[in-house]
Amino acid sequence: MPRLSVIVPAYNAAGTIASAIRSTTRALPRDAEVVVLDDGSTDGTADAIRALDDARVRVISRPNRGVAATLNDLLDATDSDLVARMDADDLVLPGRFVRQLRAIDRGADAVFSTVVTWGSGRPGLPRPSGIAADDFGLHLLLTNPVAHSTFLGRRAAIEDAGGYRDLPTEDYDLWLRMATRGARMQRLALPGLAYRVHAAQVTASVTWRRASWESPELAASYSELAEQLLGAPAVRITSLSIDDTRSDAAKIEELDRFTALFERAMRAHAPAARRALERKLGERRTWLSARIAEGAVRSR
Repeated sequence: MPRLSVIVPAYNAAGTIASAIRSTTRALPRDAEVVVLDDGSTDGTADAIRALDDARVRVISRPNRGVAATLNDLLDATDSDLVARMDADDLVLPGRFVRQLRAIDRGADAVFSTVVTWGSGRPGLPRPSGIAADDFGLHLLLTNPVAHSTFLGRRAAIEDAGGYRDLPTEDYDLWLRMATRGARMQRLALPGLAYRVHAAQVTASVTWRRASWESPELAASYSELAEQLLGAPAVRITSLSIDDTRSDAAKIEELDRFTALFERAMRAHAPAARRALERKLGERRTWLSARIAEGAVRSR
């Protein structure tokens, strides 16, 4: 049994899967494997993986079932203590797993990294800012601060939270539930991944984004973490923006209530962490205010 399994869901990724897997195996520790689940592809994805002819890489094929089911099937198909995620169109950067495993050995339950974005114009370089475990939960209440494909963590922490659920943002939902269960989660400052940006990716879809904002299951996960960290339930800011049951004034009132609770919770955190959280909170407040203003203009 390897210590680490890198799980890769793949669907119609014949054009990118080989480079994604090669970059992963180049950075792979000795006691590790890569397991790819071909989720009913029709373009030769599985053949492209097998052509790599690498004993560390295992491929499973079955009819299409979607991302969340594929991830849970990959977890069932592996038995390592540690699990890492990789996407079929991204590239692992050198040193990613070494740095993440070092953090795991120091007591983390889940470790992410920043990313370099590419594929649409000039590469995007990240702000070299990590997120400490003590601050991660508050960041989750503002936005999802990490890319799913940078995850490396303990299988026990995933299982304790109940695994993936079939939701539009299955990763964010899992991070919220893991944080609520007390998992120690952090983001390393150095980028560990080259994240491909393209118009066809799911996260670029307005429909997908709105479905996430409307999800009652995700709302419950969010509110539970808010109650634990802030002392009271809360509504996700993105969900508040599309809440047709509230007037604009009621939305601002709810945002102000959340802000007061959040600022009180921040006082217990280190000055540098507070500055980062204050900056992100300000961005989220500005975003919601702009959405409300746009709606008011359209309704005239």
